[in-house]
Amino acid sequence: MEVIHLKAGEIIAKQKDKVNEWYIIQEGTATLRYDFAEASLGPNSIIGILEQDWFICDYYASSDVTLLIFPCESVTDLKQFLSAQTKMRRVFLRSALVQRHQMLCLYAGLLHKIRQFQTMTDRIYNEYTVLCAKNKIESKTGLDVETMKPLEMAHKAENWEINNSNSLIRCAIEDYLNLMEQDEDLCIGSIMEASAQMHRVARGIGEMTSYLRYNREVMFSDVRNDLFHGILDLQIQMTKQGRDVTAVTQMMEQMFRCAEELQIYDADLLEECRRQYETSAADVGDVQESADETDLEYILHFAGYEEEQYRQTLQMFLDYAKVADADPKDEDAYRLRKKIAGVFYAVYRDCFFQAVEQHKKVTPVMEMFFNFAYLDVAFLGEEQTDALYQLSAHLDMCRSEQVFTIFTWLKAVYEGQKEPSKNEFDMDYVAFLQDAYRKGDITKGEMEARKTDRKAKTEFEMENMFQTVNRVTYGNITMFSPVLCERDLFNSLDKMLVTAQKVEEALNAIRKIDFSLFYRPLYLTGVDEEFKNEMFMREVLPDVILMPNAGTRAMMWQETASVRNDTPARFMVPIFTAVDLNDLLLETCGRYRWELCRKIQGVRWNDIREHSLTSDYYDYLQFYRKNRELSSETKEQIKSSLTRAKNNFREVFVKDYQNWIKYEAKGGFRLNKNVRQIMFTYCPFSKAFRSELKSNPMFADAVARYESLSARTYKRLQGLYDKYKREGGEISPVMKENLRYYEM
Repeated sequence: MEVIHLKAGEIIAKQKDKVNEWYIIQEGTATLRYDFAEASLGPNSIIGILEQDWFICDYYASSDVTLLIFPCESVTDLKQFLSAQTKMRRVFLRSALVQRHQMLCLYAGLLHKIRQFQTMTDRIYNEYTVLCAKNKIESKTGLDVETMKPLEMAHKAENWEINNSNSLIRCAIEDYLNLMEQDEDLCIGSIMEASAQMHRVARGIGEMTSYLRYNREVMFSDVRNDLFHGILDLQIQMTKQGRDVTAVTQMMEQMFRCAEELQIYDADLLEECRRQYETSAADVGDVQESADETDLEYILHFAGYEEEQYRQTLQMFLDYAKVADADPKDEDAYRLRKKIAGVFYAVYRDCFFQAVEQHKKVTPVMEMFFNFAYLDVAFLGEEQTDALYQLSAHLDMCRSEQVFTIFTWLKAVYEGQKEPSKNEFDMDYVAFLQDAYRKGDITKGEMEARKTDRKAKTEFEMENMFQTVNRVTYGNITMFSPVLCERDLFNSLDKMLVTAQKVEEALNAIRKIDFSLFYRPLYLTGVDEEFKNEMFMREVLPDVILMPNAGTRAMMWQETASVRNDTPARFMVPIFTAVDLNDLLLETCGRYRWELCRKIQGVRWNDIREHSLTSDYYDYLQFYRKNRELSSETKEQIKSSLTRAKNNFREVFVKDYQNWIKYEAKGGFRLNKNVRQIMFTYCPFSKAFRSELKSNPMFADAVARYESLSARTYKRLQGLYDKYKREGGEISPVMKENLRYYEM
C-alpha cells in the first residue's frame, strides 16, 4: 500500500468526490465534518469505510497525518486484501466497530439538537402568540415557524442499534474480535455490515444537517420572518404602550442561549440580532423596506433610477403586468413582451453593478430579483410571492462548487474567477474583441483595455449568454418573458426548485453508468521525458448555471470553458422546472459527449480514417442504406429518426445515448447492433454494470474486448510508473487518476 503524508488542515477527501480508495490513518488525526457536526478519527481509523460511490462528507487532516492508501471499491477488493493480510482482519474490524460507534454518537447528538431546536421554537412561538393576545397586539403574520414541518427521516438509527453499539464497545469488543477474526467470511461480513450501517447513519446525519440548515431561520434570520424579529416588534409595541416587557426579555434571552448551545448560526448574524435587540427602542422602519413602496419600485430605486427614467421604466412594467398572461396570438402583447425583455435586462444590469460596485446590501427582495427574476407581486400573486420569499432565505441549496445561480455566476465573472462564456456565434470574449477591432468598432487600445475590464467582461456575459440562454431554456420562445410570472409555475415552488443536490444526484446517476462521461485525454506540461507523449485521462466536471426562469429545457452551452481541453463544460438549467431533471441532464450529457468529441477531433471529427465517436457514428448514419447488417425495418427506423431530428446527426445520437443509459445499461434492448458497438467503444459502462451484462450474449464480446484492452493499458502504465518510481520519480495525483481510470 502507498504511504502519503499530509499537513494539518489539508483536505483528504471532499464531499461528493468519487470513492476509489480507503485511507488508513497510521499517525496523527483526521476530522470527519458535516455542517453542524464533526468527529475525530485517530490511528487505524479508515476513511472511506462508510462511503458508497461518492463521499458523503468532508475529511481533513486535523494534525500532520500519515495515511496508507488502500484501493477499495467493492467487497471483492476488501476480501482479496484480507485474504493476503490475515493479521489486518482484527485491525479493520476494530476500526469498523469503533467508527460505527462514533457515527451513532454523532447521530444521537444531532438528534438531540433537533429536538432541542423544535421544542424551543414551539414553546417560544406559543408564548409569543399568548403575549400578543394578552396585550391586544396583533401578532406578526407569515412567520416561518407557522409552516415549519417536523423532521421526517428516510435513514434512521434505532435506539437498540445505539444501545447495542454502546454495550459492545464498553463490555465485549475483545471477545467479539477474537471470535470474528477466526473466520474470513465472518470478519468481512461484520466489517461490511458495520459499513452499511454507518452509511445509513451518515445519510441520516446528512438529513438532519440539511433540516437544521433549512429551518434555522425560523428562530434567527436576516429575512425578518423569524421568531426573533416577531418578538422584537412585539417588544417595541409594548414599550410604546408602557407595558412590562419582562416576559419578552426572558424569551429573548432563552432564544440567544439556545442558539449558542445549538451552534448552527453564523456569529455575525447573532451579533447583529443582539445589537438590534439592545437598541430596540429605535424605529424598526429604518432597517426595513418602506411598507408603502412596492417591490418593483424598490428594485428601480436600488438600480439608482431617478425621475424620468424611474417613471418611464415603472410605467412600462405596469403596462406589461396587465398583458403578461395574454394569449400568444395577441400581437400587441407579443410586441410588448419583446420590448420588456430589453428593459428587464437593463434594470438587471444596473442593479447588479449597484450591488458589486457600490456594495449596496442585497436584501431578500433583491435576492429574489437577482436569482429568480422576480419583479413584483403583481406578476406572481400573493401566495407564490410569499413562497419565493421563503426560498430566498435558502439560496445556499442552489449553490455548490460546480452549481451557480445566475447571480453568483455573474459575480464570479466580475471577480475574475470565471471567464465569460462564448456568444451565440461561438466567439469567446477575446475573439469578440478582436473581431470588433478588425471591423473598426474599437481601437487597439480599447481592445487591450477591455480584455481586463471586469465590467466589460460581465456586460458581455449578460448581453450574450444570459439573454440568449434564458430565452432558450424557458422552452417556449413565443411566450418568453424574462419576468417570472404566475402562469409559468405548474407546481409548488419547492417542488419545481432545482437545487445543487438535485443536479449533482442527477449527474452522478449518469456517471455511475457512463463512468468516462467527464473524463478527457490530456497531455501534461512540465513532466519528465517518458511522459511527454502520454495521454492522461482526467475527470473535469461541468459548471452548471441555474437560469432565472421556470423552464422546460437544459442546454450544453460550451463543452469547455476555453480553447483548453482541461476546462469545465457549461450546462444551463432553469432554476424552476416541472419536467424531470434527470431526463433534462441526460439529454444535455448526450450533446456534451458529441460536442466534446468534435472539439478534440477538430476538422477530422467526421473522418472515418481517424476513428472516434463522431466519425464512426457519422459513417453509420451516412451509409446506413448500404449497410447489409441492418434489416429493412431497422433502416426505416433510422430514416424516421433522421426525419424527426431534421437530419441532424447529433440529435439522433442524443436519442440513442438516452436509450443507452436508461435501458441498455439495465439489459433492456433499444439499439441496433451497430449503435451498440459504437456506444460500448466510446461510452462504456462502469465495472458494476459490465459485470451484470457480461453473461448476456448481446454484450459478452464487447465487454471481453473492452476489459482486455483496459487490462493491457493498465499493465503497461503500471510498469511505466514502477520504473519511474525506481528512478526516484513521484507519482502525482493526476497520474494516479489516470491509472485508476483503467480499473473502472
